[in-house]
Amino acid sequence: MTQRNKSLLAVLLYCLSTAVVMAQQFKYTAVLDTVTKTGFYQVRITPELSSHVKTDFSDLRIVDEKGNWVPHILQTVLPFFSQSALKEFPIVSNQLNDSGKTVLVVENKGMGLRMGNKNVIDISEILLFIKNTSVSRYASLSGSNDQKNWYIVNKPILLTRNYESDSGYFISSVKFSAADYKYFKLVIDNEKSDPLNILKAGTYFNRTFQSVISGLSNPATVISQKDSSDGRSYIKVRQAAAYHFDKIGVDAAGAKFFKRNAVLFLPGNDSTAAHRHTPEFSFVLSSATGNEFSLEKIKAPLFYIIIENNDNPPLQIKSVSTSQSTTHAVAWLEAGKKYSLLTDNDAATQPEYDIALFKDSIPANAPAIGVGAFKKTELPAVAEQKNNNNKWWLWPAIIGAVGILGFLSWKLLGDMKKTEA
Repeated sequence: MTQRNKSLLAVLLYCLSTAVVMAQQFKYTAVLDTVTKTGFYQVRITPELSSHVKTDFSDLRIVDEKGNWVPHILQTVLPFFSQSALKEFPIVSNQLNDSGKTVLVVENKGMGLRMGNKNVIDISEILLFIKNTSVSRYASLSGSNDQKNWYIVNKPILLTRNYESDSGYFISSVKFSAADYKYFKLVIDNEKSDPLNILKAGTYFNRTFQSVISGLSNPATVISQKDSSDGRSYIKVRQAAAYHFDKIGVDAAGAKFFKRNAVLFLPGNDSTAAHRHTPEFSFVLSSATGNEFSLEKIKAPLFYIIIENNDNPPLQIKSVSTSQSTTHAVAWLEAGKKYSLLTDNDAATQPEYDIALFKDSIPANAPAIGVGAFKKTELPAVAEQKNNNNKWWLWPAIIGAVGILGFLSWKLLGDMKKTEA
């Protein structure tokens, strides 16, 4: 290889390594407590930790004292239902329509209860027993007494893992204002993918839990309310940090009976006017329910709730709470070694660890290990000069490095061919 080719190759490798380093910048680190005994340990995802990672945890790393990544898996802790006191509803039909959506119809079989001329139960929740899967789906719920005329009950509904079981399925809770329809129809949007495997449906009258863990509450929010002449109330909700949340609770007062449509918005970068942006989640506030709602996990320090009052006096929103599913990162740690967390990397992707193939062999009750205070990592001087709290330069720099890499590769290949000739 000629001296010129060697120089080109050196520049090429430098550009490639620079692009990789820039893409692997983790902005925060925290030291784990001393490991006194070798074994599996849980790193609990606290609200503070969640504010430093993406909602899919793809930028969370456990590293040893040499900076090597330590494989880990994520465990989400959900409450368990017992099978006692379940009233099962017969599944009348479970089919895919022409749009690829699942249409599930269940019969509200009463336990000898008679309401008018119908043997039904006045219910506010349907539990779906679904074969284990890692996806969530949105659905709408309607009711009917003759399977011909259907009336909307609730939408959108997020079908997700609300409760665990030890029998290869999970339980998804569909909540709504109390209704006594003889039939309920759930239309599930499969998003042009395969349908959920729904095993059975029913409701519980006496719930007993093996675990009372229902989620991890985030610190209290600060809210402000503006009632507009357009018949809407605008609720501004601010969290102390960009905590994760997949459940919200709204404490509303001001009317004996109410049922109001509401939408949760995330503000855009150009304005704090919530109504200018795409809604994240729609729900119904009602005096007949506890007004707790599950949604796809969000990370945000600020969001808005818009309530449609129509011709009614505005509700008084006393508080808005947020919480997140209880999640642990579990890893095998060795006594005598020092470990840390790396977090906050927008360019990070999900690591692929062999340990994920053996998750059934990892204990669910591993001891927790403490996490120290989060500190900013020391970034290279070039990155600090260009950053200025903006991220716009990262991808153009990487793309530029890749472009240079391609050009130099082409030049190197041409020179090598000339040398061979």
